[in-house]
Amino acid sequence: MFESILDYILRTNFFNFIIFAGIIIFLCIKFNVSGILEQGKTSVEDNIKSSDDAKKDSELKLEKIKESVAHINDDIDNIIKESKQNADIVGAKILSDAEKTVVNIKNNSMKIIENKTAIIKSDIMKKASLATIEIARSQIVKELNNNKELHNRFIDESIETINGVDI
Repeated sequence: MFESILDYILRTNFFNFIIFAGIIIFLCIKFNVSGILEQGKTSVEDNIKSSDDAKKDSELKLEKIKESVAHINDDIDNIIKESKQNADIVGAKILSDAEKTVVNIKNNSMKIIENKTAIIKSDIMKKASLATIEIARSQIVKELNNNKELHNRFIDESIETINGVDI
């Protein structure tokens, strides 16, 4: 019987299977596969625990963010109100400055007009005086040319005036 079992084992793949199983068992014992599997199991458990902790932390952060976002509309409304108030203040300041500038420009323009008017009046008076002198000169020359006696009398009066001057 033992011989028949041994004969059967040698003829079939069962013998190869037993050798293969022996090698696997030997390698498992040699490389401490159960220890490695236990370490892998511990590592997976640690990863799961740290993932759970990270999930809890993330959920807490999410709640905090939700709370801060809940007030963001109020904050935005306040910022918009403050911006409008600042814009109104700046606009009023700009208008005030513009009005002052307009008044200054108007005053300066009036002064410039007054100065130009005075210069023009002075220029007109100067030209009128020169024209009057020219007309008088030509009139005197014309009278002197028409009346020789006046010419002689003018010369005599000029000589007497010169003689009367003490040098």
